[in-house]
Amino acid sequence: MEFARRRLLTAAACMGLGATPGWAQTYPQRPIKLILPFPAGSATDGTARVIAEDLRKGLGQPIVIENQAGADGNIAAMNARRAPNDGYTLFMSTNSAHAVNKTLYASLPFDPEKDFEPVAGLIRIPLTLLVRPDFGASDVAGFVRVAKARSASKPLSFGSGNTSSQIAAALLASAAGVQITPVPYRGTPQALTDLVGGQIDALLVDPYSSMGFVQSGQLKVLAVTDNVRHPLLPHVPTMPEAGYPAVQVVTWAALFAPAGTDAAIVERLSSEVAKSLARPETQAAVQKMAMATMPMTPTELRGFVASEIRHWGRLVELAGIPKK
Repeated sequence: MEFARRRLLTAAACMGLGATPGWAQTYPQRPIKLILPFPAGSATDGTARVIAEDLRKGLGQPIVIENQAGADGNIAAMNARRAPNDGYTLFMSTNSAHAVNKTLYASLPFDPEKDFEPVAGLIRIPLTLLVRPDFGASDVAGFVRVAKARSASKPLSFGSGNTSSQIAAALLASAAGVQITPVPYRGTPQALTDLVGGQIDALLVDPYSSMGFVQSGQLKVLAVTDNVRHPLLPHVPTMPEAGYPAVQVVTWAALFAPAGTDAAIVERLSSEVAKSLARPETQAAVQKMAMATMPMTPTELRGFVASEIRHWGRLVELAGIPKK
């Protein structure tokens, strides 16, 4: 009887071990939730909706987007980490939650490397330095002159919709030798609204979010925080061209799943994302939103995150931003 019982248990265990690949092959069987760390209207949100449509077609299930803004992406990251690792909750993270915050915060309620399975790289995004048309400067040199003139009495108020723009502003202030007053926001849209309305003086933000304001003449772009000019803004110089090579800040977004998600599911998702990013229609849509695709396999993304944690850690220290 004991021998028979052991054989039965062994058979059941083998059946259980063999069930995972079959289950992964039938994935997905219901809608998939995609958590975003920033509000609707941001670059990450715009990209997510383009890729989500491709995933819907490729996976045969709806992709339900949830915008969970706040705490520099930490709220969304915590909720994604706590989700079941069954492939039905994904996290479109950015360099904020997955790299910057490791240094910026004295303590994080999640580990960006241990608590998530890398799925695929998505996009890379430079920032643009924005002011109103009546600011009194048409280039970075003029911007610095205005900032220096006001440093002593009333420093320029510099908005930031995320940690990346906060770091870029601090790097620029340090490189130019000027004082600024940081004004943090929960997201980019409100920061843009306040810049147009005159509540703040300047802002560093992704090109997509600000394109409408720039095209309407409500805001003007002084520089791009990349080492190459942006294809949609060919007349705008880069920060190195403007004389500030230290102010090179390129943000990114990538797809992750909770740690322990089945490898076959991760590979399926990664394959579908790769197909999406390779489609000419997707590339055109991403370029129209002033971004560039950043395809990566799960293995490549894992190494990229590790290097980005070190890179952004150095930027936080160079910018002199105190820990939160």
